Amino acid sequence: MQLVRGLVVLFAFALSQISFAQEFTPVIGWEEQLFPSYIISTATMKPAPVEEETPQEEATVEAANEDEAAAEEPVVEILGKEDGLLGAELVSPGKNVAVKLTITCDEIMEPSTFSGTLPEKGVTYQVLPNIKYKFRKLAEFDQATPVSMTFKLQVGKGPATEQTATVMIRPINDCPFMLVYGEDQVQDIGYTFAAYVNEQHPFLDKVLREALDRQIVDGFIGYQGDDDDVLRQVYALWDTLVMRDVRYSSITATSVEADMVMSQHVRLIEQSINNAQANCVDGSVLFASLLRKVGIEPFLILVPGHCYVGFYADEKKDRFLAIETTMLGSTFEEGEEVPTFDFLDNAVSEDLRDEYSWPSFTAAVVTGSASYAENLAKFEDENEPDYVRIDITEARRMGILPIAFRGKEQFEALAESEEEMMEEESAEESEEGSDEEESAEDDTEESEDEN
Repeated sequence: MQLVRGLVVLFAFALSQISFAQEFTPVIGWEEQLFPSYIISTATMKPAPVEEETPQEEATVEAANEDEAAAEEPVVEILGKEDGLLGAELVSPGKNVAVKLTITCDEIMEPSTFSGTLPEKGVTYQVLPNIKYKFRKLAEFDQATPVSMTFKLQVGKGPATEQTATVMIRPINDCPFMLVYGEDQVQDIGYTFAAYVNEQHPFLDKVLREALDRQIVDGFIGYQGDDDDVLRQVYALWDTLVMRDVRYSSITATSVEADMVMSQHVRLIEQSINNAQANCVDGSVLFASLLRKVGIEPFLILVPGHCYVGFYADEKKDRFLAIETTMLGSTFEEGEEVPTFDFLDNAVSEDLRDEYSWPSFTAAVVTGSASYAENLAKFEDENEPDYVRIDITEARRMGILPIAFRGKEQFEALAESEEEMMEEESAEESEEGSDEEESAEDDTEESEDEN
């Protein structure tokens, strides 16, 4: 009898450690898509601090848990990386059952494994390994590309179950900024835009050199001077982009559509500078990169369907202004009234104002600042998810990384363009001179014939 009981116990223990053909569902990003921009920018992102709950909050949480239990909604427990994008979802077949998941995809990662234990029987778990991404490879995706990914799951001591799935890798230019869950729930991930602000981009030093050559400022000193010095530096950067003929170009559509993820196409710094084109986000992240490079703190401003840039006019961040970057390259008719602020006119003397860049600069500051002031309360309202302010310094403190320049593009200098323009003008003048000489010769010949 004791022998029979011992065999029963041994058999029960063996069953608890074995899973035959364990069923699971692969967990694959958002709608089976991965965004390299998000993965790279959040690679070192710090988890949000856990806030202590007050007794009232604890009571509210308990009530919510009771409501949830009453509604019999399935609870999914997380094992592994809390905010992971890849893994497997399964129902535990027993208590304290060993589990091992390995995910492989040579194109974007090293083999990544989670080993642990499923604590409770009948509970649904998501097993999310810490993925060993190949970040350099991810940054090289310039168009949407499908890849094959293999999920190998072993539960207990039984045979492993394997599934292969197709995952869409979005291009590095696609920036996700909001996740939509159902009709009422959204998650703001607009901080991903901060990844396109790259104050260490090698092209920026060359742009600053061009700005100094324009002689609006003698040097870039951030907040070390007075308020007027800050405004002159900001204008010097704007003037240089205008001289480079950077213009607004409304290209925002992404290559792949998704119901859950709201995203926008954003050019990298080198693309905006060399191609002289920028949509509202492109121009804003480019200008924010230049501001941060010279020591002036910027922030991105997101409103429904639009983005522009703001900056703090003093080191204590007591004063701020905003710039409507879509007005880069804007022109005004002769005699047309251009909006301005008195403090802008006082900061930049007339002899430093370029006839092309100054009107668009003052108009951009007036327009952007008015829009920002009008919506200021909405940026503080949790019920207004479409109104977001992204302080770049705060984003860096969160661990949001800039997307590093890894391309092979060569910086196209403004000086070369100016030389070409001068050569063209010289050639045109020479042609005009030749035409005038020929015309004068014809007139002389006609005069002689008449005589």
